[in-house]
Amino acid sequence: MIVQDYNQHVHTLAFQLPKAGKSCCGDSFFIKATDEYLICALADGLGSGERANESSAAISSLVEKNDDKDVEDLMKLCNEELKDKRGATVSILKVDFKTREFTYSSVGNIRFILCAPSGTYIYPLPILGYLSGKPQKYRTQTYTYEQGSKFIIHTDGLVLPGIKALLNKGESVEDLSRQLEEYTKTLNDDLTYIVGQLF
Repeated sequence: MIVQDYNQHVHTLAFQLPKAGKSCCGDSFFIKATDEYLICALADGLGSGERANESSAAISSLVEKNDDKDVEDLMKLCNEELKDKRGATVSILKVDFKTREFTYSSVGNIRFILCAPSGTYIYPLPILGYLSGKPQKYRTQTYTYEQGSKFIIHTDGLVLPGIKALLNKGESVEDLSRQLEEYTKTLNDDLTYIVGQLF
């Protein structure tokens, strides 16, 4: 499955595959770009199959309904939403096009990296664990970004040895996605990645 979204501020492409032998993916995502902001949520339900999807889909649905809220509040709402469910690792990215800033928070093993045209990289470290309704600490960070910056958010189903070089080489999100294809051939897990470029 491939989903694209773009306007004059951002171009995103999301790619998703279920674990080999499974009809249902345990990952879910939500992306929305407006004239003011981009919101992007990625959740990886614990395990695989329908129970994992139930948890991750609850996250994408919640963020879709509350996309005007800030990242810290959304993470707290996501944690509450997963009470009595299996649990999920969750990452939320929100980009403010006016201030050229983005805010990011993550719990679990979802990875995010942004590469600026100047050659600098932003690689926020997630909090270990997963959301399950239990009391949880969050690390929410805000950064400025350069015009033309590219980013990738991906679940642990995608194993990338040279992610920085890849982001540097990719001319566009389609080009980045083509280069990622070789890493999607043998799957031991559900896989989702979202690549984007900020203008």
